Amino acid sequence: MNADGAELVAFGEKKRETFPRSAAKWIQALELVLSGAVDALELTDDHLAIACASHNGEPEHVAIVHAWLGQLGLTTEDLECGVSLPFTEPVRLQMSHDHSPATNLHHCCSGKHVAMLTVCKQRGWLTDGYTDYAHPLQARIRQHMTTIFGIDADSLDYATDGCSVPTYLLPLDVMALGFAKLGAGHFSTELNHAATRLRHAQTRSPFMVAGSERLDSQLLEAGQGRLQVKMGAEGVYLGAIPDRNIGFALKCEDGSLRGQEALVIELLRTIGEEDLINRLPNSVSRPIIRSARGLPVGQVVVRKTT
Repeated sequence: MNADGAELVAFGEKKRETFPRSAAKWIQALELVLSGAVDALELTDDHLAIACASHNGEPEHVAIVHAWLGQLGLTTEDLECGVSLPFTEPVRLQMSHDHSPATNLHHCCSGKHVAMLTVCKQRGWLTDGYTDYAHPLQARIRQHMTTIFGIDADSLDYATDGCSVPTYLLPLDVMALGFAKLGAGHFSTELNHAATRLRHAQTRSPFMVAGSERLDSQLLEAGQGRLQVKMGAEGVYLGAIPDRNIGFALKCEDGSLRGQEALVIELLRTIGEEDLINRLPNSVSRPIIRSARGLPVGQVVVRKTT
């Protein structure tokens, strides 16, 4: 959709309600900038990018979250995301080889959580229980959602995401329009500035948003500053192309990563972003299925039906 509400491309159940999960981290991180914490702590693009991340738990991701916690005078135990193995198999295998146990730092959402703790410190809110629905931080995030999506976020059905924060049930077309407006700068000067600052940080530090061999990082690199994009669990993708006033939302019904990644690439191709797609590695833009001997035996494609 564009920021004026015009529908550009639609397929499937455009009003299907779903939980955006981690695809909404751009919005969840707005308060990090709005609170003044970024300037007060002299946070870098890497910090802002990992605040919006579902990262691999690679050494660089773990190191920056650990150092950031130390800057706040907090410890790993203050992260309420829980312990989760790293996102990708190579990182998990390396940790197993090194006999290195996973901690809260390795959770793909640890960057978002240290950012939330930072806001609490800056605003003078309790850090304990910052993931609770009733906590002032989560209430402030709902205020931003109400503004961006034009819907009373306090009235939305909600659930608990895998990292313990609330996630809210929203229709796909509402999310697409909200992201279009946020990218196009349809809100207050302060909100627009925060969104732009986070978006630019992600495009300048794409590795921190995901990591090695991850589509989010590859898309941000290929977008060359033009694209805001983020995957969420169970087949969700949200994004914006600010210079075209476009926002998009998709949900792969079976929740598969393979399906959602193929679909977001085909969506970008369909709306005329062929140059962006061509900057992706061929193995990503046109993934080949290979046998154990490495022989090409098939290809992942999105089949358009009427």
